[in-house]
Amino acid sequence: MVAELSAFAPVAGWDGIFVAERANLRCVAVRLRDGSLCLYNPVAGTGAAAQESLAALGAVSYLMTPNHYHNKALAELTATYPEAVLCCSAEAQGRLERITGLSFSGLEGLRAALPDGVELIQTEGLKTGEAWIAARGEAGLAWLVGDAFCGPKGKAGAVVETAQMLGTFPNYAVEDGPAYLRWLAGQVGAGAPSMIIPCHGAMIRRAMAYGDLRAVAEAVISDG
Repeated sequence: MVAELSAFAPVAGWDGIFVAERANLRCVAVRLRDGSLCLYNPVAGTGAAAQESLAALGAVSYLMTPNHYHNKALAELTATYPEAVLCCSAEAQGRLERITGLSFSGLEGLRAALPDGVELIQTEGLKTGEAWIAARGEAGLAWLVGDAFCGPKGKAGAVVETAQMLGTFPNYAVEDGPAYLRWLAGQVGAGAPSMIIPCHGAMIRRAMAYGDLRAVAEAVISDG
């Protein structure tokens, strides 16, 4: 029997961002312009606690999978929220539809529904079609990421200061290491996050912006 997802709780410093966890997986609810919600990285086991907390926050109108590997919960979540739009990046869409038998929309509708200060980010140099969400709040910039970064495994709700890389990420996600590292350096240069909310492991939070994220990636990804 699959363990159940926790209730969704707000992330301090980022209005409209809520997280729920099951073991070392995380689902993030993002409040949209109309008051409804997008679930970033749907996670299986949406029992009473998760569903009741979501109902108190708003209707679920979008289900966004961050990359083509995060697909195991989609049948359950589309049945739980049949009115929600299932969406992903264009790069992930073909493989996701073949694996799941479900139909996916692109990200254009979700992009238009995001409130001010929240935007979609399409990664470069990866073969998984990974897409992120960036949200500005009182505490700075937060990145919601799929497999590109993670925190260490630990107890629910843990927050650490240092990001890690999934051990499988270089082989299973990276297509062009130099291109990804260049792209990441550009993203960090344009605005580094002080919070990273990953799909795996603890959340990462710093008092100052995390300006050395390229070094974290470079430690495990060849720059050519």
